[in-house]
Amino acid sequence: MKRADLERLDGLARNPAAPESVLLRILTGAEGPVRRSVFERDEVPESLCDVAVSHPDREVRSYLAVGRGASGAQRARLASDPDPWVRSRVAARPEVHGRWRKADPLPDEVCASLAWDEDRQVRAWLGMFVPVPDEVWALLLADPEAKVRESALYHRRRAPIEAVRPLLDDPDPAVRRAAAHVAGVVLGSPAEILEQVAAADSGWGRREIVAGAVLTDDLADRLYATGDEDVRAGLAANRGLPDRLVTALASDASPAVRLAVSLRPELTEERRAAIDWHVGPEDRIYPPAWVMQSLTDPVLMLACAESAHPGMRRFAAYSPHLPGDLVARLAADEDFVVRMLLCENHPAAPGELLLETLLASPFITRFEQLPQPQFPRAGLARFAESEDPGARSLVARDPEAPAELIERLSHDPSAGVRRVMAGDARLPVGRLLDLLDEPETIGAAAEGPALPLTATEAILAAAGIP
Repeated sequence: MKRADLERLDGLARNPAAPESVLLRILTGAEGPVRRSVFERDEVPESLCDVAVSHPDREVRSYLAVGRGASGAQRARLASDPDPWVRSRVAARPEVHGRWRKADPLPDEVCASLAWDEDRQVRAWLGMFVPVPDEVWALLLADPEAKVRESALYHRRRAPIEAVRPLLDDPDPAVRRAAAHVAGVVLGSPAEILEQVAAADSGWGRREIVAGAVLTDDLADRLYATGDEDVRAGLAANRGLPDRLVTALASDASPAVRLAVSLRPELTEERRAAIDWHVGPEDRIYPPAWVMQSLTDPVLMLACAESAHPGMRRFAAYSPHLPGDLVARLAADEDFVVRMLLCENHPAAPGELLLETLLASPFITRFEQLPQPQFPRAGLARFAESEDPGARSLVARDPEAPAELIERLSHDPSAGVRRVMAGDARLPVGRLLDLLDEPETIGAAAEGPALPLTATEAILAAAGIP
């Protein structure tokens, strides 16, 4: 099959207006991964799930298992599949394969059944990247297999420290290391910590080790005495640092050290303001472990949100649990990163802020908030003349944008804008068929809901699908 024919077929599989009969023909008549695309649609007909669940090819069953467009209930139909590889794909869930669109979660009872699965790999995949209910996570942390316990801690940056702390003493060293990573602590005696610092192959590595070390007064003094800037920055971020060294590091010659000290949560605002720190609009501040462990702490998050320090306010913006008054406060923050982090983390970030952040953000992730229900649609046609192609592409989201404007933007110099317009039902059919033959818009045009039946049949015929 020619590449152009494959791209058209893939687009057709995703077309929201494609009849179920066409989708079934693709699923049963096509070969290879293009069949997966029928499960990447916004809605997956139940008839396709019926075919997939009973399909003899486990690859086809797996397409449903990780289909981003399939509902949690639809994917859950494979939770009892006889093949553990398919069940592991159900457990892994679609987010493992990309982050651009959050999938519908599995039912809680299905997560619980997978946590008891007889196959270790199934249990190991469950919750590795995607949060599961707390009671299911507790089952995974108590699993008899060390690999499952370790996997349950993987990427779990927002885990409550109370649940992780017992695993710091796990009999398996890999589990202990994973728990230590999540808890933000570095295991070892003072002598072993000093050895780890000396053996670290980078300044960032030294800083991380020291920041997480369990400090004694003697160890803190010995680390401070090294004179290493990265070691001092690590000390400045260590929650167990003696106050006398906090005071000493607050006037350190290094700006990085002073900034790290200024971000200690126990400091009063007066003491924080007395430190000579600097945070520029493009400076990145990586949140310490205590931030992710405190996102549900209303007192600490309030203190962070009300701080005069933009770094502390950025920490508060990581929390999806902030009440409405703090959301409003951070939405009006003068620091762009605070506003951006609020959009990325809080489900109730104001719609106008989502739009403002998308337009201002230089990052590739700026379109991730488009699926949010509060993202505005009315008035987006005003961006038709914008110099930013990303802004021009928003025009298609405006329900009042006239067909003439959609057609004009389908000739845009940006292929990305043309692809977005191809997916708009208001685009005249003649222009859509033109885009179906343009190399940069083939797939997007086949996905266009205005695609006529004659073009649909031609795509299927070219792909050899009866």
